[in-house]
Amino acid sequence: YPRIFQKMLEPNADTLLSMVNNDFFKKFIRVSAAYNTLDDFLRRMDSASAKKRMESFVDGLELSASLEDAVDVADSYSSIYQPQLRQLILDRVQMNRLKNWNAQNKKGVRIYKMLDLLFQSLDSSCQVDLSKELGIDPVYEMANRLLQDSAGRIVIQQFFYGDKDGMNVFLAFLAGFNNGKWWVIQKPEWVEIVAKTGVPITIYANKPLNEQLDLDAKAQASLSNYLADKGLEPSIVIHRGHSYHLRSTIEQLAPSAKLVILGGCGGYQNLNDVLQICPTAQIISTKQVGTGVINKGLINEISETLRAGQNLNWPSLWNNMAKQLGPKYKETFDDYVPPHKNLGAIFITAFNHPEKVSK
Repeated sequence: YPRIFQKMLEPNADTLLSMVNNDFFKKFIRVSAAYNTLDDFLRRMDSASAKKRMESFVDGLELSASLEDAVDVADSYSSIYQPQLRQLILDRVQMNRLKNWNAQNKKGVRIYKMLDLLFQSLDSSCQVDLSKELGIDPVYEMANRLLQDSAGRIVIQQFFYGDKDGMNVFLAFLAGFNNGKWWVIQKPEWVEIVAKTGVPITIYANKPLNEQLDLDAKAQASLSNYLADKGLEPSIVIHRGHSYHLRSTIEQLAPSAKLVILGGCGGYQNLNDVLQICPTAQIISTKQVGTGVINKGLINEISETLRAGQNLNWPSLWNNMAKQLGPKYKETFDDYVPPHKNLGAIFITAFNHPEKVSK
């Protein structure tokens, strides 16, 4: 993204779009939002042009045969930090909601009503309860009991890959549980990390064996087969590889997962793929670079919270993580998206949930 403007004589977003005759400008907005650069992109054009383009981006969502455009709008909103532009988009959504109501377009009313509620939910002063309004599971927390199986156990599966980075991350992962609160049980192809006290939690993680010999893939398959044979259904699945490994993790994703953590770079771009397998899952992902320090911190915080029998309260957990990481990792952590701010995923989940159409 930075290279685009570095190579332009006039680093202006309007000029860039004019150079390509405004082709696929909506897609460019979507991609910019997905990588958390939309705010910067809009600042590179005059305010009138930004206003016009975002209005066009928001209008006419009811005319699309799929939900892709509406999901793009939902995703983009959380990447805009300019208050005036946010208000413009919210006003435009509400205008379209009323327009579709007057036209008796049920699909349009539903799309814009959901967007209206989602956008207002980011403003704490509006006190919007998305679970109540949209008829979906709570998005601000994950209940401990919902992650437990019929025997009261929480099963977590982690996917590691056998490149150099994967091996280093795996060692750091193991070190994080060397605190006297967990047993670490070594198996030939995976490890089992078992809580000594509290809620019975077991983390199953394949070893990052040599990827050039496909030994990491073999270890993943062996572990998945073992879990299936033992009737163990992961309620949390964690991806710990690079972005190019993510497809493999998703292909092996357990449908039982209620929380999916995409620790690799750009995991945010794969939300829909995850939701097709786990329609009601909460998802943690990053729009840019995934880092071992942040992923390790999140996993440890989540594991200890669950072991203590507590629910995962996302706003509280996110605030705690920000304090722990400090200013050094602030910019990188800002690119991580918690479940309650994953507007695109919430929109898909809500739209697939039966609901009465109301103004």
